[in-house]
Amino acid sequence: MDIGKGIRVVMPGKGEVMLRAQDHLATGGEGAVFQRAGMVYKLYLDPVAARARGMEEKIGLLAQLRHPCIVAPIDVLRDQQQALVGHYMPAAPGVPLIELCTNAWRNANGFGDDQAAQLVENMRAAVTAAHALPALMVDGNETNWLANGVEPRVIDVDSWQIGRFPATAMMATIRDYHGAQPSPAADWFAWGIVTFQVFMGIHPYKGSHPDFRRGDLEARMRANVSVFDPRTRLNAAVRHFAAIPAALRDWYADTFQRGLRGSPPSALQPRIAASAPRKYRATLGAMGRLQHEHVLTLPGTVRWIDADGLAVIESEGRLQAYDLRHRQALDGLAPATLQGIIGGRCCLLAHQRGSILLEIAAGTISAQFIPGPGDRPPARPQIAALPLRADRLLRLGRRVFAVSDAGASGLAEIRIEHLGERLLLAIGQSWPVHARATRFFDGLAVWDCLGTPFILLPEGPSALLIDRAEVLRDYRLINAYARDRHAVVMHGLRRDDGLLYRLRLRLGKAGYELIDATVVYESELNVAVTARGVAVALFDDGEVTVWNTAGDSEQRIADRAATRDLRLFALADGVYYLADREVFRLRLGVAFRSSTH
Repeated sequence: MDIGKGIRVVMPGKGEVMLRAQDHLATGGEGAVFQRAGMVYKLYLDPVAARARGMEEKIGLLAQLRHPCIVAPIDVLRDQQQALVGHYMPAAPGVPLIELCTNAWRNANGFGDDQAAQLVENMRAAVTAAHALPALMVDGNETNWLANGVEPRVIDVDSWQIGRFPATAMMATIRDYHGAQPSPAADWFAWGIVTFQVFMGIHPYKGSHPDFRRGDLEARMRANVSVFDPRTRLNAAVRHFAAIPAALRDWYADTFQRGLRGSPPSALQPRIAASAPRKYRATLGAMGRLQHEHVLTLPGTVRWIDADGLAVIESEGRLQAYDLRHRQALDGLAPATLQGIIGGRCCLLAHQRGSILLEIAAGTISAQFIPGPGDRPPARPQIAALPLRADRLLRLGRRVFAVSDAGASGLAEIRIEHLGERLLLAIGQSWPVHARATRFFDGLAVWDCLGTPFILLPEGPSALLIDRAEVLRDYRLINAYARDRHAVVMHGLRRDDGLLYRLRLRLGKAGYELIDATVVYESELNVAVTARGVAVALFDDGEVTVWNTAGDSEQRIADRAATRDLRLFALADGVYYLADREVFRLRLGVAFRSSTH
């Protein structure tokens, strides 16, 4: 699709709208999606075929849906000759449901079992409303749900089955292999698959089982061998069954393990038992070639942590900033500011004499110096505000960028300059990246440039690498981590089979190349890269994977103390991990220590 200077489309009865490149969100199998002024516009890649399928009539039927959790089409879109070219719908706030299922997202956003139950109950109401039309969702997989807190939003409604129009797609991971397709019972089965992940963080037919090879999801589903089978082994990152309301847990077991079908009970019922906190090991000595050195006990649970070891912790509902490098609390930050740090409206930067807080406010970016313990008020430098409109602040590694959704140059670096004893905010280089079509992860970003994926990754003090990643066309990314262009690790759902893969990429001569693609059970991503270029990962319980980012050297080290629920992070002097409120240093006895690029 050639956007060029823009594409002009007609909203019947409402006038014309010009869609430009900076409005682009993503391009998929059947259409290119744009967002502008509170509306989302889907333009068909093959409008002639869409007309032949009767999409205009189908959109008219789906437009009858009136439910706050269903993002139904409002009307069709036409070109200047009044031919059908697409349809439009209201913009839907929220994050992809699969992202919400991870422990990392839940911790950062204070999303617990009570919120999960309310979200699942609202998802139940959305499916009930669809069936009342009547319509069938058919492909209600985890990528077709968004969550805005406890309010779900069903998207991709134009693929539903309604009237004489059959469904156009179904992901294998939510298919009911025991029933007629499609049907209300099959919709509830798919609902069960995705809502189970909200509670537990894992697909109900995943986990390792001695009778099935990794990734053989269809065989597990046909045999009714789920996580309720006593021989299924789950990693430590998977949450407890106690998180699920009792009646709904029984429905899940009947559905997944016994092959029964029916509509689910309410999620707003008592849980089986209160979820007890996990108990972690005390200080550990040598375990094979690894040593676990206890460093400190934090006064709360870590909600958020960055590349400098600055963290936001929570204790008894109270948030506090903490500097893990110097092992000390940072005072003077209001709870709203700390929530802004987690949500991207504020940014906390390490500084040699303390920390610097950046905050977006009314067309400016303001800065405040947060002193260290020994700093006196007269020594606090005053930092003038920087006039710059931005929608949010972004950390990529140890650098900060202002993100603008509307402009053609969506990323502008914010630099802190030293002028004698004074500190100044300055605008560094800007990059022609469309922020609406870009997903931001830990240390990197992925830009859908009109259907072609590009990886954005900072390098050195001022460069931003933008390189093609054609291999990502086949995946819907869930999360990603990078601290080096040669060590990019991602989790993504493959579009053809719906399975979750761990992807390891490295920059080659023609862009990013795929080193490895492995089917995984959970979407948690647990990787840290040291300043010396050594990557450390917990991919499975009982094993630490270590590799040199500049070469092909890789070692897997067995260690029964290394489990997936430990959260890795790197500081200047090595790799650490969090175990609830305990901080340990992980000392590696491996053959390689550093890398040269």
